[in-house]
Amino acid sequence: MLNFPVPYPDELLYSTVARAGVHFGITSPKILLDEVFGDRNIVATVDLPTHLQAISEQYPKSLGLTAETLTYKHTLFPLYAPFVPEARRLKCLDQMTRRTKGAVHLALGVTASLVRQKQHFRICPECMDEQIARHGEHFWVRQWHAPGCAYCLAHEGLSSVRFEIRNSHRHSFIALAPTIACLPPRSNSPPYDKRIENGVNSLLALPPAPSPSLEQWSLFYKHLAYDAILTRKSKVIFDNLKEKVLASWSPQKLHELGIPISDSQTNWLRLSMRKHRKAFSYLQHIVILEALLGPNWSFEEVISQVRKQHAPKTTAPFFAPTTPSHVFQTKRREWLKLVKTMGTRMARLSGWGYLYTWLYRNDRSWLKEINQKHKKTTRSENRRVNWYERDKLLLEKLEAIQLAHIGIQDSPRRSATWYLTQAGCRNLSRKIEKLPLSAAFLENESEDIASYQIRRIEITLQAQSAVKLPYWKLLRLSGLSPQKMKRRTRQFLRDQGWPS
Repeated sequence: MLNFPVPYPDELLYSTVARAGVHFGITSPKILLDEVFGDRNIVATVDLPTHLQAISEQYPKSLGLTAETLTYKHTLFPLYAPFVPEARRLKCLDQMTRRTKGAVHLALGVTASLVRQKQHFRICPECMDEQIARHGEHFWVRQWHAPGCAYCLAHEGLSSVRFEIRNSHRHSFIALAPTIACLPPRSNSPPYDKRIENGVNSLLALPPAPSPSLEQWSLFYKHLAYDAILTRKSKVIFDNLKEKVLASWSPQKLHELGIPISDSQTNWLRLSMRKHRKAFSYLQHIVILEALLGPNWSFEEVISQVRKQHAPKTTAPFFAPTTPSHVFQTKRREWLKLVKTMGTRMARLSGWGYLYTWLYRNDRSWLKEINQKHKKTTRSENRRVNWYERDKLLLEKLEAIQLAHIGIQDSPRRSATWYLTQAGCRNLSRKIEKLPLSAAFLENESEDIASYQIRRIEITLQAQSAVKLPYWKLLRLSGLSPQKMKRRTRQFLRDQGWPS
């Protein structure tokens, strides 16, 4: 596509594609997708678009607008990239260059995040006037559409417009027009509190770089809480942390952001100070960093500090330096005597749990080795049932059922399940290994499918003995189909003079 528009600074790629449709007079969304991507199934995505390789190929290489450059300068990907592991960051970058059907939103945690995604496009009227004066046209700006942003950095509050981000025509790219209608404001936040917007702008300005690991984020917050005098020994005092955060952020503001603070054990604030097992939202990071570092911080400095975090090396087995060695030997002997006599689980349940806990904290490698050597099962054998007597009684029932049906030809297939059902013991099929006599009877006397098919044919032949039946009618009266007929059944029919 010749003369494809170059994105303006901080413009969404969604907006660039929409402007392309305006420049070339394309009113059909499908035709625009054909021209730009060569694919009519592209979904118009505002925050984390895909198929960026197709867009980067619209520009000459001299502009340097590669797929990675477009991702970091013209999408909301920088808001999530520093907080996910490096392998996932690279995978998402690769997925955004091609077709992935929403996988990027799942991988970055956007789909399951506590943070509410915006429903409507937003604008800053003053910025729109400046766009006309400087560029001669309007375009959608990234910072306007970052979840949590309520203000323009250069002007006042942002206004939502009537167009929904996820509109009914999901393939349509909507261009920003000067006549667009705004919705009434809903936010009751204190005016001009732009700490979220400053944090978002700091993230959007970051260049492509490797992401810190979740372990490094865990260590960083552990040290940050220690520096803020929020720890007792190695534990973070949650009440003090909560008080400090609420002194910086009002509960109303946190509720608007979708990240309220509660006393629950699974609340995000409590989990953020523990070992990070998942990535947290940039809004959660901004709230904590603003409360603990004050106003003069930036994500560039914070992420640089996070990358420097290294877990201390530990040696195993670990001995507490303040505990004499004879104490370890005494406790080892006590626990070894217990596990030899009753096993690990019973020793813990018999009032020796404190000894297990002490050894687990101070001598873990030795404890695991000893427990594995003296592992005992606690499962007892069920002796409530005399399986030998039950086997003899069941065999008598099965033989009686067989005798009662000797002269009966028209009956269902006499399988093992049929015999057990007639005996009223169908549930014993799961315990058949404990009933060897009955199992041998069922194996020898049960009717297989071929025998059952032959019996049905014999019943039909006896009922129609006066008439020579054609092959197809014989099968119909017998309730058989050629597709399900066994090889022995076919051989029986051939022996009887029917071609099969």
